[in-house]
Amino acid sequence: MLKGLLVCFAVLFAQLAVLHVIDVRLYNSPQDARNTAVTTVTPHKDEDDKDLKS
Repeated sequence: MLKGLLVCFAVLFAQLAVLHVIDVRLYNSPQDARNTAVTTVTPHKDEDDKDLKS
């Protein structure tokens, strides 16, 4: 039972190490793919008309 538990933990830590390496390679690249697009909101024509009447 103790041998099986040690094998289980060894596999768990091996998986965590592989995931850590993948994470570092994806998110520490010089070309950061996490850039966000900038959008501007233009008011509708009805809203412009209301502002002009006030």
